[in-house]
Amino acid sequence: MISRFLWPVCCALLVLLFVGAVARFYHPVYGFTSLIQFDATNEFTMVKEARERPVFINHKSTGYDGLYYAQLAAHPLLRDPALPVAMDNLGYRARRIFASWTAWALALGNRTRALDAYALLNPVCWLGLAALLFNFFPPRSAHDFVAWAGLLFSAGALTSVRFALTDLPALLLLTGVMFAATRGKLNRAVGLLAAAGLTRETSLLAAPVLVSGSRLKGFARVALAVIPLVLWLAYVRQVAGASDSGWGNFAWPGTKFLEKWQATLNGFDRPDLALLNWTTLLALLALTVQAAWLIARPQWHDLWWRFGIGYAALLLLLGTAVWEGHPGAATRVLLPLNLAFNLLMPRTRLGLALLILGNLSVPAGLVQFASLPNDGIELAAARVDDRTILVQTAKGWSGVERDSKQFWAWSTGDAEVAIRARPGPISLVMNFRVRGLRPQTLEISQDGKSLWRGKVGAGWQPVRIACVDGLVSFKTDTPPVLEGDQPGARRLGFCLSQTELSEIQSIPARNTAPPSR
Repeated sequence: MISRFLWPVCCALLVLLFVGAVARFYHPVYGFTSLIQFDATNEFTMVKEARERPVFINHKSTGYDGLYYAQLAAHPLLRDPALPVAMDNLGYRARRIFASWTAWALALGNRTRALDAYALLNPVCWLGLAALLFNFFPPRSAHDFVAWAGLLFSAGALTSVRFALTDLPALLLLTGVMFAATRGKLNRAVGLLAAAGLTRETSLLAAPVLVSGSRLKGFARVALAVIPLVLWLAYVRQVAGASDSGWGNFAWPGTKFLEKWQATLNGFDRPDLALLNWTTLLALLALTVQAAWLIARPQWHDLWWRFGIGYAALLLLLGTAVWEGHPGAATRVLLPLNLAFNLLMPRTRLGLALLILGNLSVPAGLVQFASLPNDGIELAAARVDDRTILVQTAKGWSGVERDSKQFWAWSTGDAEVAIRARPGPISLVMNFRVRGLRPQTLEISQDGKSLWRGKVGAGWQPVRIACVDGLVSFKTDTPPVLEGDQPGARRLGFCLSQTELSEIQSIPARNTAPPSR
């Protein structure tokens, strides 16, 4: 009786864990757009809707592919003249248009809201996949639980969520293909595979599942699944012109796969990357076990084997660009292989052991959600009705640091904080606390008006100031000191932490015109 409820409860707890992990990425100003991973190199080239929204810009990291698909969601017909500048390769990115179309449709054609819809598309697909997988892995045993959770929390699935990519939406559609095909509803499977092909072109490697009955009918189904992508590619070429075909993502069979193994084992020479090296090793072992099982046990009569064997072959053909990194894009490109492997595992003790080995990418997936993005300048943020307020470091700071609960920043001497309101101007009360490495007098002012003055020492000193949007100045009578005797130690003055905003009110626009003579 206990086991009857144990596994459903475990599944429910994992769903709640996932929802909580995604909720941590919500920002009162930027929404969930930190999942899209815009970076400083794209800040001034992205489409107008992304600049006006505004979206979260990660100044401490490089951008990732999701930022391109998000912008396509705002302009799914590719007609905006800003797109070629905003994309690294418009023709290549535009092939995978279905997820962008879906976000645009969910936003009812509103281009700005399409960015928010796209940011949340992967989490919604994850929840949809979690529900759909219960048809194949009902929560009744350890085997089903490992297969279900191993796929949903794999490096590939969580990387797709974390960086708003197309892999998880494609996997949801492919799972729908198999749900229909295993029930003999091949016409429905054709439509779902066509949509999956427009989401990610490698989805068409699952086409052999449509070959059932007469060969002529089977080939006709495959053709119907492929034609929408072919027509869309013709449209993309007409609108965007010629583009990179993507053949650089492939290599001679097995060469880059073996190089990945070698690079991963050699990576343990870097103690600072120990966690990433271990999780990458486990993910690579999982992919190896998955591919080896399908290749070693050909079963053409089994729909699931036919579904997965193309991805086992793809593993051997992937190039450097797909393998490099921790753990690398291969874990998400080969998500269908993970699904097929989990379905094909026999329900024996040996099968459960192999199932665990084939799902060892979970630690690499969890690493993706271990830390929250930090733009390096934000101290606080708030949204009141349609007004957004950001408190950011300006000059004189060593950079904003954060943990799961708060932001803080150390000054390098006199410093300034910028309060940015949209639309402005506003008045507000700002509460925070300060401390120093040694006793000092700190004065806070704005536009020449003193807001607070007091002694600051090693203990935290609460401060409350009433101010308006603009620059707030912090001046100290004590020069900064080294934070320690280690190499590269920073010179620090005082620390500002736990900034909170309240009593936010609109005020009449300030007259900035020069006085009349």
